[in-house]
Amino acid sequence: MSIRACAVAALFFAAIIPAVPALAASDMETCTGETTPIERIGACTRVIDGGASGKDLVSASTARGIAYGRLGQMDTAISDFTTALDNDKARSELWIARARAYFNKTEYDLAMLDLAEAIKLEPKNSIPRNLMGKNHFMLGNYELALKFFDEAVELDPNHYNAFVNRATTYYRTNDLANAMKDVNAAYLMLPPGDSRGRELLQLKVAIERAFASQQSAAPASN
Repeated sequence: MSIRACAVAALFFAAIIPAVPALAASDMETCTGETTPIERIGACTRVIDGGASGKDLVSASTARGIAYGRLGQMDTAISDFTTALDNDKARSELWIARARAYFNKTEYDLAMLDLAEAIKLEPKNSIPRNLMGKNHFMLGNYELALKFFDEAVELDPNHYNAFVNRATTYYRTNDLANAMKDVNAAYLMLPPGDSRGRELLQLKVAIERAFASQQSAAPASN
């Protein structure tokens, strides 16, 4: 190859090589950004397969796990969250993310083990306590469910989901007065037009009907 040809080739490759880190940076941005699940999975996979390690591997695995979870692919999501946890066990949100996936697979005991770790890491975080209550509710452990919902509400008096979950548990255990009290409290937290209001209304109607049924079944007083 002539000297001129070598010089041209050197300039050509010099122009190409800097594009590689730029592409990797772009993939990480897409991976951890607000993108569709499919776009996120593709970008995160390229980051992971490209040799990501340390914080990058944790971020990419977590983001891809969330994307798989949104697509209903819980086993794959759990695998990614496990990879993230293998590289960083000190972040409560990672334990919570895997617990949610286990919950969606109805593997409540495994979910609660992860939530227990999250509570140890962040004892003042209401989220894992509320989720712990949901798992106990699904297992029919209503007293324990109420205990964790109480703790969640105590930690965060504006935790909407904890109020709704506690109201549902009260309704299930026929404690209708407390169920209605929590439903009304939850209504006050909803901004106008919030879509969650429809489900909350359904719960409220169910409680009111149960009240009416109790009244009609009660014996007349003398």
